[in-house]
Amino acid sequence: MVNLLTADLNLLVALDALLIERNVTRAGARIGISQPAMSSSLQRLRRQFDDELLTRVGSAYELTPLAQVLREDVAEILRMVERTFDAQAVFDPASSSRSFRVITSDYCLTALSGKLMSMLQEEAPGVQVHFDAVTPLAVERIKETLQNADLMLIPKGHFSGYPHTELFTDNWVCVTGSTSPERTLTVEEMRDARWARLFGAEVDSTLADRRVYDLQLGEKTDIIVDSFLMLPFAVAGTARLALVQERLARMLASVAGVRIMQLPISLPTLVECAWWHPSKSADPGHQWFRKLVARAAAQLESESLRGPHSTDSSDQGQDGPMHEPQVA
Repeated sequence: MVNLLTADLNLLVALDALLIERNVTRAGARIGISQPAMSSSLQRLRRQFDDELLTRVGSAYELTPLAQVLREDVAEILRMVERTFDAQAVFDPASSSRSFRVITSDYCLTALSGKLMSMLQEEAPGVQVHFDAVTPLAVERIKETLQNADLMLIPKGHFSGYPHTELFTDNWVCVTGSTSPERTLTVEEMRDARWARLFGAEVDSTLADRRVYDLQLGEKTDIIVDSFLMLPFAVAGTARLALVQERLARMLASVAGVRIMQLPISLPTLVECAWWHPSKSADPGHQWFRKLVARAAAQLESESLRGPHSTDSSDQGQDGPMHEPQVA
């Protein structure tokens, strides 16, 4: 049995970063130490557990069976330690220096940032927020993602079973180069057009993408980007099409030099949500932060685009409509 009085518990922080990133350099950057220092920590951890923990497979590293077992245990231990030291009967945002981590798309951050940053500056000037870009891998490993973040801002439809608050809705439009003739877009044009798309054909990045490709309307993709903000710029000066949220299209149309075209087909309304791990639900600081995000979204929704919208947040309280996990 390990003697906790002599054990270096800081190694747990390094171990957690290594298990998440599966890369020594990225793990070091994650917790703010150099690559040599992280390599030294990995060697000490290997001696501690008598296990390699990370093994090279081709050009990448994979977790050993023991490391896979340790991953959730270590994350939970660190969360408990954080909750122990951060424990407060009440949370005072005006005096807090707490840091929150949010995983989101550039689209959602662009839509919300003005209102959210203004509220944050006014109500909690010492609070820090770290924004990370959402990736297909983050969605695929949703349990791990939510365990290691405070909120994930992503629309409904990608997963279920976790508490969430509905934030705002949006519609989908096509954008094309501003030099393209003004016209009503047809299904035949969608089928024949060249497209720019998020992430590429191997990933259905949105429910709208899924619908378009089910109808075989966007198969000719020759431009692939990894952020929503890049899509309008990827079709500027061309006749290509890109599927973009209407709020984002209107914000960027003049800057990117694109024309907005309404779709000739019906696509699912985008319902943006804030998701979190159930272990954080009772944390007063977390409750305040998610209500702050919901209030910023309510202001955005009050300036809503035409189309269907969710229930007025004033009927739901500041946190908006909350949904607890459902058991299938």
